[in-house]
Amino acid sequence: MAESTSTLSKKIAMGSLLIAVVGCSFLIYSLPLKDVLNQSHQIKLWLAETGYAAPAIFTLAAALLTAIGMPRLLLCSLAGVVFGFTWGFVWSHFGTLLGAYGTFIFARWSGREYVQQKFPKIIALSQGTQARGWRSVLFMRQLPISGLYNDILLGLSTVSHGDFWIGSALGFLPLGVTATLIGAGAIQADMSHLAQYLGIAACAFFLLTLSLKWILAQRQRKNSVS
Repeated sequence: MAESTSTLSKKIAMGSLLIAVVGCSFLIYSLPLKDVLNQSHQIKLWLAETGYAAPAIFTLAAALLTAIGMPRLLLCSLAGVVFGFTWGFVWSHFGTLLGAYGTFIFARWSGREYVQQKFPKIIALSQGTQARGWRSVLFMRQLPISGLYNDILLGLSTVSHGDFWIGSALGFLPLGVTATLIGAGAIQADMSHLAQYLGIAACAFFLLTLSLKWILAQRQRKNSVS
């Protein structure tokens, strides 16, 4: 009796995960994402009216939207427009990390045990030859997979909570910094300043991406030698 109840609860949890994924995907597809940046100045004015609460409001909103699958680069660009580069990067980076962690936690709670029993090969996602620990998360962040599905796959794997935070914080840097710089550059009235921001964004993306690839390559070489 207890075993059947446990099996039923696992199926319900897995079903809730599938419903959440489908529902969030449909919701994000239905949202007018293209209008978000077009309304950036109105959003900036509205947040300004909230005073010192603006960073907290933006961070929490970014976390919620990231958790349901909104592209984080859109939020990073919006943060650059609203707060400028430095604080825009801080709030968007923390907000999107928090949202990704929320999805990670939900996937781990709802579906991990069931997937481990029915599809044990999925555990190989966190034990690939490319990296281990936080480096496996860093590697996953470089793959062309939607952030929502990436977070779910990591939640179903054996990656620890600490490794998720470290790998995601590093993996989000290249595109996060670039998108925030582009957003901050978009509010520059002077074309020369805009060009400077875009140039810095291109350099930052190149250097950060190169650095992360070097880290992964060094780890892979070390694993192959040992």
